[in-house]
Amino acid sequence: MISKRILSTMLSALVITCSISNYNTYEKTGTLAVEAEDLSANTGTCGISAVYSIDDAGNLTISGNGAISDYSEGENPFVNYNQIKNVIIEEGITHIGNYAFSSCRDIRSIELPGSIEGIGEYAFENCTSLTSIVIPDSVTSIGQYAFSGSAVKSIVIPESVSMLDTNSMFMDCKELESVVLPQSVTAIYSNAFRNCVRLKEVDIPDSVTAIQNDAFSGTTFTSLFIPSGVTMINGNALRGSKIDTIYGFKDSAAETFAKKNGLDFIESEERAWKRTDILPVAGVYKLECDVDVKSYITISGMLDLDLNGHTVNIPEIICSSTSNVIIRDSDPQKKGTIICTEDRNLITSYNKLAIYGGNLYGYDKKTVCATVRINDGDFDFYDGEIIGYYSHALSLRTKDGIINIMGGKLKASSAENGKNNVYSVWLADTFAGTLNITDGEMHSDLGAAVCGSPSDCVVNISGGKILSDNDYGFKCAKNGTVNLSGNISIKGGKNGIYIPGGKLVNITGAITGADVSVYAESSGLLTNGLGKYISTSTLKRYLPYIKSNGTISVNDDGELIIDIPDESTTAVSDFVTSTTTTISPVSTTTTTTVPSSLVTDSSTSTATETSASTTDKTENDTQTTAIGDINKDGVVDSSDASEVLMLYAQVSTGGGEISDEIKAVADINDDGLVDSSDASLILEYYAYVSTGGTDTADVFFSKSA
Repeated sequence: MISKRILSTMLSALVITCSISNYNTYEKTGTLAVEAEDLSANTGTCGISAVYSIDDAGNLTISGNGAISDYSEGENPFVNYNQIKNVIIEEGITHIGNYAFSSCRDIRSIELPGSIEGIGEYAFENCTSLTSIVIPDSVTSIGQYAFSGSAVKSIVIPESVSMLDTNSMFMDCKELESVVLPQSVTAIYSNAFRNCVRLKEVDIPDSVTAIQNDAFSGTTFTSLFIPSGVTMINGNALRGSKIDTIYGFKDSAAETFAKKNGLDFIESEERAWKRTDILPVAGVYKLECDVDVKSYITISGMLDLDLNGHTVNIPEIICSSTSNVIIRDSDPQKKGTIICTEDRNLITSYNKLAIYGGNLYGYDKKTVCATVRINDGDFDFYDGEIIGYYSHALSLRTKDGIINIMGGKLKASSAENGKNNVYSVWLADTFAGTLNITDGEMHSDLGAAVCGSPSDCVVNISGGKILSDNDYGFKCAKNGTVNLSGNISIKGGKNGIYIPGGKLVNITGAITGADVSVYAESSGLLTNGLGKYISTSTLKRYLPYIKSNGTISVNDDGELIIDIPDESTTAVSDFVTSTTTTISPVSTTTTTTVPSSLVTDSSTSTATETSASTTDKTENDTQTTAIGDINKDGVVDSSDASEVLMLYAQVSTGGGEISDEIKAVADINDDGLVDSSDASLILEYYAYVSTGGTDTADVFFSKSA
């Protein structure tokens, strides 16, 4: 009887003999038939377009295209090759079939290409020498029992895997010490980690909703965190394990399970995140490392993320219509950072977003995107920094959301790219929500700080600082409502508030302080409601300090009105100043140039002039004019106070000295100086007269003294 081995040798020789056209060549190479027989035995097909070969060193190489075939248990073509030590799967292979390497007990390592998309059931089952495997990001599906009984020590299932059947996936992996599951996994199925005796812990993703029977049977670690999203836990899930403590959230399925099974339950507020390639998409986490994410992520549930001083590089974070996202930074040095790495919005939100801290940087190359874009829903900004480079720091597009800026810094830093249409806060055409600014800083270097053209919205400003270095602080749109109250600081290189023609700014509360200027498109009424909170007499005291492109006055209702003498030629730059005087509750900017007739050049002052006596005020008043009437118009009013302030500013900046004649009129409190205290006394007198006072300036000032 001819044995199978002899028959195989004969057939191999016959095939090779028939395929060689030169008979003499075959005759001269007596060992050719044997060598060919060995080669034929170590090569073959393992798919429609996939072939394999095994070399003398025990390297199995699979090449070609498409999938490695599905096999039944014990029938894959490699199971009887004891010499196979390493498996190299080349680019082009897209799928590893069921049982493809099952029971290949001598395989130690497997190299998978970036073309692999799926790993079938039982693919590496009982590969008892296989200690490591790296799964590429191209893989989207892994079947049940895929690694059962293997010797892998650690394994990371990438986030690209959206179909993961954890049923018995790691059962009897007795060398397994750590495993990382993707956020896409929804269930820990039966026997998933059964008999993983070296496993130190399992980080259950927040996407998991169910844990089935014997999932952790035979494990030896003693505690387990169960996320709040888990709603079903089989009563036998921990059967035969050493787990005696459950961490979780109050009133969760985890707490119920622990109490029912006599386990200790410890309420937990946050978990440590240790992955460097992806961010969590749900739960309460504190980063323990820097994270570099290659693709955008979508958050559809609740996520509370503490940056903890670490840096995250990511293309985009999309907060879906069902999300509730909080970003914070507990680092005392405030080093927590999120950086946009592609031409996208760093954060796009459709529901609820709150930023309590952290430094958020938009894409620093050419872009049309925003650092934070609120497409829909609400946004709260408490602390931290949001910076845009080629586009806006914050873009508001929500149609009915509430935006609260209560702290932190929003900055459009576009000087390097020269874009002046980049704003710290952009109110898009679709924005019809409510913007509340109560604190924080909004700053743009080139463009306006807060600007836009919304169809309809409400902007409430009661605090914070709004500043543009080269443009307007706040450029009101023709549509929408603007309400001011509280302590207001709005400044700009051009002006503070830009008010379109016919637009009214509502005053909805007491003005406790103001550092603001106005540029109006046309003459007319500017405010609505101001008379309810500031008396006409008080308001008139501060009119000289309100910077504007026209003459501002108060009407009979106590509202501000502006008269622009020549709108076609009035230039914004004409009203820029470097001198700011603060008088509570209103802080404004003076603009008029000090008349040269009121100041003498210090270089030409004589000793007689500088030492002239000013003690005989009555004589000087008789010779010149009434005390306080600096401009000699016969009335002591706010214009005289302005003249005093301008004199003070001129002298303070080294512009000259005040003549004795003028000092005698302007030094109201007779302290030898002409300064803001004298201007305050003039304003007090002006307010006194405006409300019916009858004393002359001389009498009033003598009483004040």
